[in-house]
Amino acid sequence: MVRRPPERLDKASPSCHTWLPFNTETEGNMTLAGHLAELSEKHRILEARIQEEMARPGADDLQISRLKKEKLKIKDEMIKLQGDSRQH
Repeated sequence: MVRRPPERLDKASPSCHTWLPFNTETEGNMTLAGHLAELSEKHRILEARIQEEMARPGADDLQISRLKKEKLKIKDEMIKLQGDSRQH
């Protein structure tokens, strides 16, 4: 298989997002369980950051709100992936 170089070298791209089509050797790199585990860890880290921020005197309400929204997005994605896996 011939691989073409990335079109822009000045931009970092997430390793799970490539230009390769599905059903290639890279498809199995991140299993559903692995992806869910990664999302779960991000969710846990965000919860810890929220708790830390809330414990600070003069906590930044805007920052707390942003963290909570990000945590909710991750939780929604986890639920969606879990639902998708049950349908297969």
